Amino acid sequence: MVSYRVLHPDTPDLLVGLPTRIFLTGFMGSGKSTVGAIVANVLGFDFLDLDDAIAERAGLPVPQLFAERGEAAFRTLEAECLRATARREELVVALGGGALAREDNLQWALEHGLVVYLRVPLRHLVARLRRSRTRRPLLLDADGRMLSPSKLRAKIEGMLRRREPFYGRAHLVIDVGERERVGLTVDRVVKAVRRYDGDR
Repeated sequence: MVSYRVLHPDTPDLLVGLPTRIFLTGFMGSGKSTVGAIVANVLGFDFLDLDDAIAERAGLPVPQLFAERGEAAFRTLEAECLRATARREELVVALGGGALAREDNLQWALEHGLVVYLRVPLRHLVARLRRSRTRRPLLLDADGRMLSPSKLRAKIEGMLRRREPFYGRAHLVIDVGERERVGLTVDRVVKAVRRYDGDR
């Protein structure tokens, strides 16, 4: 079950307090790391980017881990690092786009924290990822280059179609607009988390 720490009952906008852990999920480019770090600061929580934890455990950057050991090795480490968050409280975790696209990981996250899905429309994801300078192994061709615009859109669309049924089971879904300022997204996430009633 999601655990909560009790806050003063007179605190505005709070129903039952804040969850011990908040997991931000969503597709690549949805802003989980940027939003998560600020949400953690607003709430007075620690912040963890799960990909950073994976890279530290592997001793390799994520793109190199994919290239040298393959996606299966990455997913194994991802599951281990996700479960290691159970040892920490007052924590916001930015998850990789595929972390909760596995039933075992999703169930674990739903039972050990509050899962928040940052939902961004397909066309906006494509635009964001085309502009991004971050190397994402799943969006590269055989030569390690970014996919062409048409192939990129098709790849994202296919991946999103497979992952959306998992994302949609989050405790909270936050729709992110096309050019929405980060501060506005953060504000919406914080308000939704504070108002979330786990018994509904």
